[in-house]
Amino acid sequence: MASLSPITGLLGKQRAAHLLRRATMGPTLQDITTFSSYTGQAAFNALLQNDPSPAFPIDPNTGTDWIYPNVPDPAQINDIWSDLTRSWWLSNIKNSGPNLTERMLWFYHTHIPVILTRISWSPQFAIDYLRLLRHYSLGNYKDLVKAICIDNAMLIHLDGNLNIKSVPQENFGRELLELFTVGKGAEVALGDYTNFTEQDVKALTKVLTGWGIDSTFQTVDPITGIPSGKVKADNNSNATQHDVTVKQFSPAFNSQTIQTPNVANWTCSTVSVQTELSDAIDMVFSSSHNAKHIVRRLYRQFVYFEITPTIETDIIEPLATTLMANNYDLMSVLEVLLQSEHFYDLDSPPTNDNSVGAIIKSPVDLIFGTLRFFELNGPNPSTNLTQHYAMYGQLLQQLSLQGLELFEPVDVAGYDPYFQVPSFHRYWISANYLANRYKFAELLINGFSSGGTSLLKLDVLPFVEAKAAQASDPALLVQDLVEWLIPITIDQARFDYFKDDILLNSGAIDWTNEWNTYQSTSNNTLVKAQLELLVKSIMQSPEYQLF
Repeated sequence: MASLSPITGLLGKQRAAHLLRRATMGPTLQDITTFSSYTGQAAFNALLQNDPSPAFPIDPNTGTDWIYPNVPDPAQINDIWSDLTRSWWLSNIKNSGPNLTERMLWFYHTHIPVILTRISWSPQFAIDYLRLLRHYSLGNYKDLVKAICIDNAMLIHLDGNLNIKSVPQENFGRELLELFTVGKGAEVALGDYTNFTEQDVKALTKVLTGWGIDSTFQTVDPITGIPSGKVKADNNSNATQHDVTVKQFSPAFNSQTIQTPNVANWTCSTVSVQTELSDAIDMVFSSSHNAKHIVRRLYRQFVYFEITPTIETDIIEPLATTLMANNYDLMSVLEVLLQSEHFYDLDSPPTNDNSVGAIIKSPVDLIFGTLRFFELNGPNPSTNLTQHYAMYGQLLQQLSLQGLELFEPVDVAGYDPYFQVPSFHRYWISANYLANRYKFAELLINGFSSGGTSLLKLDVLPFVEAKAAQASDPALLVQDLVEWLIPITIDQARFDYFKDDILLNSGAIDWTNEWNTYQSTSNNTLVKAQLELLVKSIMQSPEYQLF
């Protein structure tokens, strides 16, 4: 039976590693050691330590950011701004702490995506979108959804800025229901679903009329301090483009009506439009379908993609109840889920319905989890900004080669592996994508460079020398590396493959003697080559693609 009962005792290294792989953007050995001494509750409390807000990205042409009151350099083209923004985001991922902040930002982006090319003409919009996700990363999902309705980037991305009373534009209203809140449910009639109907789309679209972007960044959300869109209004603050008629919803929302307050002469104030938006969000979030939909998305991000009838009954439904009882504070759900027997595979036999090591890493998790584990740093942006961006430009290319166009999902629903039935995360793997994953390990060990200057390189020898318990013993060395890099317990035949066929070349090398020779002479030629071969082989294994 799937169980939300909490685990007992200290985590230990294996469970700490699993928690940190799923709840952060990748642990270091020190993170694993630290969390291993925590109880489940203490570990979750530590995950709630928020990362400080990162400094804004810097334009190498001007040496300043481009966030208001600064302005974009007119000499830069839109593609440059987009790449700098992506690099800044990846740098934040790389440098994030052992907490939930950056993982939740990634979760929100995969759940409430924006396509960067649609907003690239205003470079601050993308930054503000990411800032908004970060602000609510450990906070309230209902508040985030309300804020995203009037986010400048989202208003463009899903045509909300085109939605006016005389020409309703249903894109955002439809996606708000289908993707971000209640979900479809089973189709009961043409265009009508269990959880919402076409009537609801039309009514919600009317609620959302009359909002536009503010490219002057003068409209600032008083809660987040982040610029937002604004109500289209005349000089008297009358909302000239808002539909003030009664909005009648279907039985899916208890046949509720929403009325614009304080209507006079078929118009209203901007405050009335804001109030009506709040009323609509309250109505949508009163649906139990909404809580179940977001909990399913959380489950697929943190546990596994397949939701069986048992999981639905024993995991999803009680967590949805918890979510509604806590007014959509997602941390209330994760506090239960990330301490549960189910999360750690303690509620089922070792070979049945396991989730540990069962998710295929996204390219972000593969690349940046590796960089974070080996504590690799590239050029310092404070002293060498051009090379810093050159390194992240190459890492962006690696993401693309592995199937992820960062900030550029091809579908308004996001990236296929996070929502596309039935394969979900298996979409990360194709013949080409897998080959490029394996190639990344080779490139990292050989080193990334630009113009003859090294940008990033994994030097395996000093890492092993500093971290391994007894590097001179081949069995203990391989045991360390396997436990560090592979999330599951491998069998003896697989262990012997890494030790005998890779490290020792079927016993032809006396590893202990060669290691001791290196220690006494500093001649690292043989041990370095063999260590690199071993680490590359582990990173190119099917097991390393999982977490």
